[in-house]
Amino acid sequence: MSPGRRGLSDGSLGRALAFLLVFGVLLGIVQLGAGYVLSDPYWPVCLFTAVFWVWLAAGLLAWWRRPGNGIGQLIIVGAIAICLGGLANVPAPLLVQVNAVFATSVLAVTVHILHAFPSGRLRGRLSVTTVVSAYVVAVGFDLVLAMLPPTGPGDDTVLEKAQTALGLLVMLVTAVVLARRLVVADRRHRRILLPMFAYGILAVLLVPLIPPVVRATDLPPAAAGVAQLALLAGLPIAFLLGVLLGGFRRTTAIEALSAWLAIGGADRPAVGRALASTLGDDSLQVAYWVPDRQAYVDESGVDVPAADGAPDRGWVEVRVDDRLVGAIGYDRRLVADPSTVRRAGDVLAIAIDRERLTAELLASNDQLARSRLRLVEAAFRERSRIARDLHDGLQVQLVLLALEAQTIANAPGTPPSTSAAAEHLRRGIDAAAADLRGLVHNVLPATLVEQGLAAAAEDLVDRLAIPATFSADIDEVGFTEATTHTAYFVLAELLANAVKHSRASEVSIRLDQVGDRLVMDVRDDGVGNARVDGHSGLRGLMDRVNAIDGIVEIDSRSGHGTRVRVELPCG
Repeated sequence: MSPGRRGLSDGSLGRALAFLLVFGVLLGIVQLGAGYVLSDPYWPVCLFTAVFWVWLAAGLLAWWRRPGNGIGQLIIVGAIAICLGGLANVPAPLLVQVNAVFATSVLAVTVHILHAFPSGRLRGRLSVTTVVSAYVVAVGFDLVLAMLPPTGPGDDTVLEKAQTALGLLVMLVTAVVLARRLVVADRRHRRILLPMFAYGILAVLLVPLIPPVVRATDLPPAAAGVAQLALLAGLPIAFLLGVLLGGFRRTTAIEALSAWLAIGGADRPAVGRALASTLGDDSLQVAYWVPDRQAYVDESGVDVPAADGAPDRGWVEVRVDDRLVGAIGYDRRLVADPSTVRRAGDVLAIAIDRERLTAELLASNDQLARSRLRLVEAAFRERSRIARDLHDGLQVQLVLLALEAQTIANAPGTPPSTSAAAEHLRRGIDAAAADLRGLVHNVLPATLVEQGLAAAAEDLVDRLAIPATFSADIDEVGFTEATTHTAYFVLAELLANAVKHSRASEVSIRLDQVGDRLVMDVRDDGVGNARVDGHSGLRGLMDRVNAIDGIVEIDSRSGHGTRVRVELPCG
């Protein structure tokens, strides 16, 4: 997205937040001015105004970082509650009456913020009940008490005692809910929640305990209000600390996705990044629907379960017209409203459909590769069966025939002509048996079957007509037959090329295992200029390697020899 278009989407919000900032600063200045004229002492007015500005700044920052999240608005409401709570320090009759109703409203807003963090929405009946109870206890009870005749100092009514008891219960429940969420959160979410929840637990437990502690000591009554206000001032600071630690990063408005899609387009990884940035959820995953398989896959073509059963994961389908093209998996703890995810998915539905076609192609290629590998393994099994039948069947028969011919030649009374013919027959059978043994070895070397790839490769090197160096550092325990046989026959082809075509005087061979890949490096000092074309042995070699998802790299310059590097999957 170009800076100009993005500025259009963020500009209105920026202007609105700037207006709120100016209004809040002016409101604080007016409160300071009125307090300076009417209040004695003056310091409580200054303290309330400072806390009001801290809450206002934190709320504006939260609103700017996540326009679609309700936390910023809640913190600003809390700032207003702080301002209303400080009106008692400005002894104007109307302001005192307003303060009597909203004096403890900031406690209810604090409970609301803690239960709604970080998504901005309440999750679960317990949180909803606790927050509603907090507003009833704070604002509702204060409204009723404001309409009742005043009582003497220290003479609490039944209603005031009920308010204190219920307020303490709300705070305890809030602390338990926050602690439980911290315990069950995974490591990534605990990093997001810890600054806010740890301080929140401390605040909700200490705020109701401060007044009775102050009354039990010789401290002046005003100390309770100062301590409570100081605790409440730390809540937005804890939020700002979470912001600095990366737990509440900047998101964009959903409308910005439209401009991004129209101007910049959307390549495969960009759609997921754009959605994650817009919704503020790094764990967000885009899955693509493959109709032929009736399954979801990721961008690499790997199957993705439609839902993992976790209560904190959401799943929203994405459609183009009535056709299912994909889905978005997201974290309910960070994005509470599924309609927000659905709107974002609708904006990027076309881009997701385009990515779906790519993912479907990758999935088809994966199936093709697996099918091709099964064909290669079947061919090697058939090769093994033929070699075994030749060795155990025809070769044994030839040996028996040779023994029988030799017996006839050596039998007493056999005419010389017959003995000579039998001897000639025996030599012919021996030659045929030797040719058959060579054929069996070429089809499937006994060394490869009995001792493995390294021993068979060393045997190949030992039988070369030119000097050669060989080294191997491999563990063949997990090798498949396809990998072992392909590596052997590719090496045999490369060594034959070095002798017959490259006219090399020396060759070096190295076998290594790098992760889950077998790496074979063959170098010679021949004439070089080896080329891959439709009729060369190198073309067939590359086809053999590609059949099992391997890689061939050839470096062959005229007069500088040839280097062939082959990678094969080990498992």
